Order: sequence, then structure tokens, then C-alpha cells
Amino acid sequence: MRIVLDALCMEEKETAHTYLKEKLRLPDYYGGNLDALYDCLTDEEEMEIEVENREQAGKYFLRIWNVLLEAAEENEGLQLIG
Repeated sequence: MRIVLDALCMEEKETAHTYLKEKLRLPDYYGGNLDALYDCLTDEEEMEIEVENREQAGKYFLRIWNVLLEAAEENEGLQLIG
């Protein structure tokens, strides 16, 4: 599954988790917890995530990006682009 995330859409904390849940099709137990995001991403079998506008995003996205990187290191089926 290939997914494109726009980092600028995650600039505000209130919208970031809803955006991620919809785009990544995360289960209901993912409720805005970055540990849960990590768990969800490491459980995925195959996923390719392309991130747009990463350089223009703020500090909050940096936290999410670090979780994405950690999950990709743990899960060989998760590929990050961007």
C-alpha cells in the first residue's frame, strides 16, 4: 500500500492525529498516542509512505517523523520516501 502524507497538514497537533488515522487507516485504538502509532506501523506487512513538504513543517511533525523512522528501522515492510 502506497500512502502520501503532507507534513504541512500535520502542523497543528489537533489535526495531526486525525489526519494520520485517516491516511494510514489506523485502528480505533490509535487515539493520538505516538507509541500507538509506532505499534501500528511496526505491525503493518507492507506500506510505502511518501512524505511531502517535510522541510516546511514545524516541530510537531518532526516528532512524528522520528516515530516513522524508528518504525521503518524495526519493520522492513515499511518504506519511507521524502
